[in-house]
Amino acid sequence: MSIFAGAVFGLAAGACLIASGCAKGSSRSLPSGSKMEAFSCSGREVTRTDINEDGQPDIEHVGRGGRRFCSKADMNFDGKMDMERFYEDDGETVAHERHDFDFDGRIDQLSFYEDGRLARKELDTNFNNAIDTWLWCSEGWVTRSERDRKSNGRPDVWEVYEEGLIVEASYDDNNDGRPEKWDVFRGGKVVLTKYDDDGDGTPDRTDEMPLLSMGAADDALRCEQVEEAEIATTEPKEPAAEGSEEVSQGEP
Repeated sequence: MSIFAGAVFGLAAGACLIASGCAKGSSRSLPSGSKMEAFSCSGREVTRTDINEDGQPDIEHVGRGGRRFCSKADMNFDGKMDMERFYEDDGETVAHERHDFDFDGRIDQLSFYEDGRLARKELDTNFNNAIDTWLWCSEGWVTRSERDRKSNGRPDVWEVYEEGLIVEASYDDNNDGRPEKWDVFRGGKVVLTKYDDDGDGTPDRTDEMPLLSMGAADDALRCEQVEEAEIATTEPKEPAAEGSEEVSQGEP
């Protein structure tokens, strides 16, 4: 399994805690190493919806200047918002998102959009409040990734993908900022490993790997994005008057 595939699996396992219960909190702080601007999803034009009718809002749409600025959702119904979605100036096109998957009040995943399509993600896969995995997306597929295995803020694994399947991985094992080992993949399996033994930046040695000895191939990795329906269970109505708010229950 590739480094990045393992990291994504770990984060997905954290997301699955929604169903089984875990520590509770709200998404309020950004992890170190994030490139996202730390502005707040807040304003005076607010529409709130109580989906499970427990008296607490589960979805909030925040407007600014008469258009939707951002939306928030309480994914585990603990009374604290775990997801934030920000919009472009049209109030409809998604600009970026923040997710708190383990409900500890700290962001675990940040998603960046271009023209409404998911283009890049930053992930904290070990939930230590520091970004350790970066990935880039195109047409719904992962195209490349970087991974910080040593938690020092610098990537030491670089991976390249084609239609979601890994084709090459480079590893910086001695922490000098450049790779000393390269894996070449075919059909999601390692077929060739190259080594730089003298540290000059070029491979000196190559090991071939028989396909039949490498076990199961890695699956193709997609860049998943949260669909609008998952957070926009109720569409925002006309913004309430300045300084006021509106609360509704259940489905509109």
